[in-house]
Amino acid sequence: MYATPEYYMEFRYEIDRALQRARQSFIKAGREFGEQFGRDYSALVEGYRLEDADTALVAMGSICGTAKDAIDEMRDAGRKVGLLKIRTYRPFPAQEIADALKGVSTVAVLDKNISLGNGGAVGTEVKSALYGSGAAVYDYIIALGGRDVRKRDIAAVVDLAEKGKGDMFYGLRTEVL
Repeated sequence: MYATPEYYMEFRYEIDRALQRARQSFIKAGREFGEQFGRDYSALVEGYRLEDADTALVAMGSICGTAKDAIDEMRDAGRKVGLLKIRTYRPFPAQEIADALKGVSTVAVLDKNISLGNGGAVGTEVKSALYGSGAAVYDYIIALGGRDVRKRDIAAVVDLAEKGKGDMFYGLRTEVL
């Protein structure tokens, strides 16, 4: 017995509704954590030095600590760079990303993954969220296989993005291909 197209549409609708409920659960849990421990994690995204940034890095997870250190050094050198850390991939915080990056002209997404044939998974979603914003959005596949990312790597990615070069692998050892 095969499922009908209508069945699949209803199934997809229910999944979408569940993700929207998950969004509210995430926000509630983050707020409760804040009440308990003094650190509120209810926001789906976290901005760092974005208030006057021309260029923004977008990333998730462990790479964000290194990115903050690199941004501090670039700021000390007079560069207007900030970071948007994404806390949850599903539900994807598209509106929150668009709001946080309003006024930013260049966006460099640091993706520690690849969606083969399509680039980085986060980069694809960020490009969709910022479609029509006027920002140039570039995706960098970085740190595959657990490679370390250093501050100089982050600064190099910012340089590439500001020169309009992106949507590439960064730091991949091509001699092993």
